[in-house]
Amino acid sequence: MNGLYKTIVSRRTVRFFKDKKVPPGLIKKVVNAARLAPSAANLQFLEYLAIGDKALRQEVFNCASWAGYVFPDRVPPEGKRPAGFIVILVNHKKSSNPDQRDIGAAAQNMLLALESLGLAGCWIGKFDRPRLSKILDLPANCNIDSLVAFGYPAERPKLEEDADNIKYWLDKNNRLHVPKRPLKDIMRFNCFRSQKPR
Repeated sequence: MNGLYKTIVSRRTVRFFKDKKVPPGLIKKVVNAARLAPSAANLQFLEYLAIGDKALRQEVFNCASWAGYVFPDRVPPEGKRPAGFIVILVNHKKSSNPDQRDIGAAAQNMLLALESLGLAGCWIGKFDRPRLSKILDLPANCNIDSLVAFGYPAERPKLEEDADNIKYWLDKNNRLHVPKRPLKDIMRFNCFRSQKPR
């Protein structure tokens, strides 16, 4: 299997991490992958704040919400928390009307870069924004879009083909299962209405 394609299909969201520091050089590679993502009109309004300091990392962790469908079982306990966070910032001086697709492209590049480097990540969109903005002492022109928690994975979630279920779940061995709609249910060729999904 092609290396990039294998990275894409093997990547899963990870919330439990090994208690192991990630070298700054790898974090730079992950942010560089985000920097090189497509940008509408090439406005490049995204900026990134890497959090590795232990005390600050704990404050960021406390602002985040974790694993809604399997809460509280997938809130990372002490010893399985992220090695760090990358805060995705929108700089409104670069664009007054930022295109949200830029954020998705950058975040996905980061998640794939993490996977390719033997790391893992969790893209987090639910957290206490006012509190975290104050903790990070952000300027008025920058707001937080989302966070990417990262580290060395301490779990390997399993992909499930399921057309009817969106909720991920834990089995009796505490392994996370993540349903995705089957390809045959979402892909058509050439014409939508006259063709059933394959």
